[in-house]
Amino acid sequence: MKVNTIDYIWSVLSVITVCVSYYFGRLGIGVLIVYAFMALIFGVHIFNVRKQIEASIAVYGTVMGYRTADGGRFIYPIVNYDTEDGREISSVYTIADKEEKYELGEEVMICYSPDNPMFFYFSDRKDELTGDYYRYILYGGIIAAVLYMIIELF
Repeated sequence: MKVNTIDYIWSVLSVITVCVSYYFGRLGIGVLIVYAFMALIFGVHIFNVRKQIEASIAVYGTVMGYRTADGGRFIYPIVNYDTEDGREISSVYTIADKEEKYELGEEVMICYSPDNPMFFYFSDRKDELTGDYYRYILYGGIIAAVLYMIIELF
């Protein structure tokens, strides 16, 4: 995931919130406020990704290879495609897989951003771009609620 200025602002506000709420003896409320900051920031990320998806252009790309990371544990497809204005792009998918989902040389439908042609996603996998954010909001809410109960009840 890309770290933006808003993420830094969120982290600073979170630390300040925890410190102030602890000072006033309301740490549980501070935890819920930090979660609200997190949910808001992830909501902004989801909104921005959806906006980028709506503006994307669909083309066919060719899977040229795979880049590995973490000792080969994760793989990222490398795809070549041409933009509307005729530029030839070779880009690495931003979301890791644990196995090769495409054959080398396979033609696949991808969508790229005209504002940033290096950013693309597989047209049948666009939910991957926001799925983690939804999971973080859900799991973060559960963790925040449990922490709140632990802090406030004991």
